[in-house]
Parts: sequence; structure tokens; C-alpha cells
Amino acid sequence: MKKIDIVYFDAGSGHRSAAMGLRRTLARLRPDWRINMVNFVDVVAHNWVLSPVIRKGIDYFNWLMVREKVADFDAIVRSSFFWRDRLSARAMRKFWGESPPDLLVSVIPIYNPVLYESLRLANPNAVCVTIPVDYYEHLPGYWFWPPTDQYYLLVTDRLRQQAIEAGIPNACQRQISGNIIDPDFYAPAPAKPREEIAALGLDPTLPTGVVSFGGQGHNIAADIAQSLSQDNPGVNMIFLCGRNETIARKLKGLETTYKKLILSYTPETPVRYLQLADFVIGKPGGMTMTESLVLQKPLIAIRSKSLAPVQRGHEEWIESHGTGIIIESAAELASAIKLALSSEKYRQNAAREFHRGVFEAAEILCGLAESGRRDMVQSESESV
Repeated sequence: MKKIDIVYFDAGSGHRSAAMGLRRTLARLRPDWRINMVNFVDVVAHNWVLSPVIRKGIDYFNWLMVREKVADFDAIVRSSFFWRDRLSARAMRKFWGESPPDLLVSVIPIYNPVLYESLRLANPNAVCVTIPVDYYEHLPGYWFWPPTDQYYLLVTDRLRQQAIEAGIPNACQRQISGNIIDPDFYAPAPAKPREEIAALGLDPTLPTGVVSFGGQGHNIAADIAQSLSQDNPGVNMIFLCGRNETIARKLKGLETTYKKLILSYTPETPVRYLQLADFVIGKPGGMTMTESLVLQKPLIAIRSKSLAPVQRGHEEWIESHGTGIIIESAAELASAIKLALSSEKYRQNAAREFHRGVFEAAEILCGLAESGRRDMVQSESESV
């Protein structure tokens, strides 16, 4: 029996979503293994001085993000590099106790060098794997760190090229066909979608859109709701508000010219609502992109301002692969919705890019856990 820990944090929602999807897939593949999700802030809890700094930093980042107030994302990243280099691996080693994992998977950036160092103090033979949940690395050192002994699971050709340029040995790279998401996104679609839409209190004769900005939600949902009410393209709307109760209350009290459903955060992935959708409105984040792509729903993404450095490449990917529409503001939504509903090219392009990345990742991780770190050291020496 093996033990696998998957490390995430709650800066945004994509890291937690990726970790949950991977854990569920691994548990189905190896039901007798111990597979845990680990919040990075718990790992750093024994760093008495820096732990509160990191916790408050994540909370502050989320506060800024949902309000589009992140003025300089790269400055936040560089400050995270600063704090990472001052974390004590020896203090973090206490988290692993006497039962450290055989394999540690990280779906977070920046902190992996000290994270893996702390684990190796507890288990020198542990295998460490980083899975970038972005489609590219926007800043050197954000995902790739060659001095640290680790594998990488890479989801795009651009990430593969960046890994090579960063000096990551070929033996430490594994390619998967797409980002990791909840395996339920691959479940069959509802047999009678119109009946389910009617059961939600919506009009089954009209197309349905879903507004999804991840588990943290986003204040821009109010602008979306008001814009569509002024220029109604003849649709139902489902708003997934995540943990943003303020915006959920505001939307529930808003009079609109269309039928709408307002939903707050639930631990379950909202697959059902996305399956019922004819299109998705959201941010150009890795999880939102992948969910809409696997479900083959056109994605209408509002160009990012606060997270432009990390999401600019995602916007370029959407446009170059033709799987969605990038707009500048909510005022352009009505025309974008009409285009998405009238053209089949977006679904066709999504079908071309369909993948089963989470299942490929789970298979690779099981193999790495079973072969152990010794196999990695041998592969590295052979590649040299």
C-alpha cells in the first residue's frame, strides 16, 4: 500500500479543483492506497513567523482577485519568492510526522523547492511531482526549478518547451494531453436536459448559459447580470457564485428580464449545471478553460485585467485554438452569446482538443509511486 499526498492552496480555486479531481481519480484507480489532499498553509504551520504571513497573503490575494484590484501580479509573485526562500524546511518537516508519503504531488507554484526539501528530510526516498495547472509559465521560477529533484507532468507543448529552456532533464518530464479536472466531467450528459432545466425553474425552450468564476466567485457577475438584462439575447442564466455570498445576495435581489438561478458554493463540483449549459461565461483560467473544453461548450471569457500576466497566454490559446471568444467587458456579452450559439465551430474545435488528461496523470503517478525515486535517479544518469 502506498501513500500519496496532493498539495494545493486556496489562492483562487483552480489549485483545489485540480487536487480534488486528481485525488478522486487516483482513489478509483488504487482504492487500497492512502491518498490525501494537503493544504500548503498547514505544511507551513510550524514556521511560526512566516505562516501567518502566507495565510494572510492568500486571503488578501483572493480579496483583490474577486474585485479585479490586483495591480501588479508579478510583484506579488516576486514577494512570494522572497518568503519562500526564508521558509525553514526543517520546521516544515514536522508536518510529515512519522508517516510521510511515498509520493508527493504539488499543483501549486513557487513553493515546491522548500516543500520537497522538507519531505525529503522525513523520507529521503520520496518521489516528488509538480503538475503545472496553467497552460504556460509566465515568469521564470514560477513552476520550473531545475536544482530540485522532481518530475513534471506537462499539459501543453509550450510548457514542454519552457521546461527544456529552464534546464529540466527530459527524464524528469512526462507529457499528458490536457489539464486535470474532476473525473465527473467525463460522465454522460443528462438524458433529458430540457426536463432538468425546467425543474430548475428555467425556460426549457431557451438556451442556457452558466457564469462560472471558480470557487472564489467574482464581483463582475453583477455586471454580467445587468448587461444581459439590458440587452437580452433570449437565454436562461445560471450564476455559480462560489464563496462570494455578497454577490449571491446581490444577484438574488436583482430584477432581470430573463430567468436565472443563483447558486452559492458547494463542496461538489457543479458538473450538472455545466452539462446543461449551451455556453459558459468565465475567466480565462486553466480550470474554467479545461472544464468547458472537455464538455465541449463554447467559452466566452472576459479578458483578464488583475491576472493578465498569468492569463494572457490562456487568452492566446483560446483564440488560436478557436474554442471560445475573448471579450473586453460585459457590454459585449449579448453579441458574443449570439455568435457562440449560431456557430458550430467552437464545439467542433473543442471536440478536436478533447482529452483525458486526469486519467493519464493518475496512471503516470501510480507508476512513479510503484517504481520509486531510485528509478528516477537511474533515468537521470542515463539521460546524462
